[in-house]
Amino acid sequence: MQVLALDTASPAPSVTLLAHGEAWEERLPDDRRSSEELLPAISRCLAAARTALGDCERIAVCAGPGSFTGIRVGLATAWGLGRAAQIPVESVSTLEALAETVRDLGAERVAAALDAGRGQVVLGVYSLREARARLEGAPARLPLEEARLAIRGLAGVFLPPDLLGSDALPAARSVSRALALAIDRAPGQTASALEGIYARPSAAEEKRGAP
Repeated sequence: MQVLALDTASPAPSVTLLAHGEAWEERLPDDRRSSEELLPAISRCLAAARTALGDCERIAVCAGPGSFTGIRVGLATAWGLGRAAQIPVESVSTLEALAETVRDLGAERVAAALDAGRGQVVLGVYSLREARARLEGAPARLPLEEARLAIRGLAGVFLPPDLLGSDALPAARSVSRALALAIDRAPGQTASALEGIYARPSAAEEKRGAP
């Protein structure tokens, strides 16, 4: 399957194109410039693979949690490209894609965690026994110390890597590449609309009293 995968939500954003049995990847700046570099990075991947956007069979995008702006940029870009080229779009939790980065390292269960700010993390535990990472329970937003206790005895993969200590598994590939490989291996349900997954309410929502 020819897959274009976008990750602008995680702290290490990137774009990956799977085509002709190979992967082309472009890392993006981890700041506001990532939104400006996203479309040029996609174009460079397509040019390197000598293929066209319309040849892609699936666009995959990290829907969050992660950067508020990054989530929105990624979803809007994926949706716009999908509509323009009539390509199905699949949105995936950034935590699921992060768990997929360590699939080849031997762990059958892994805790994936991202920085949620204000001394908290958003954490999900995933089984890697099947073709796609499967969430066990529900993701949780926890203070750092509670998260460290919650993952005791589990393999972990975190962004940033030192988020919960120094014993995290090293990600074997970028989030976007792991996402592209997962979609290629076991495509999921495509979306008729895209919604972001946010670790916490926006500043405006918090002012209105959102939980």
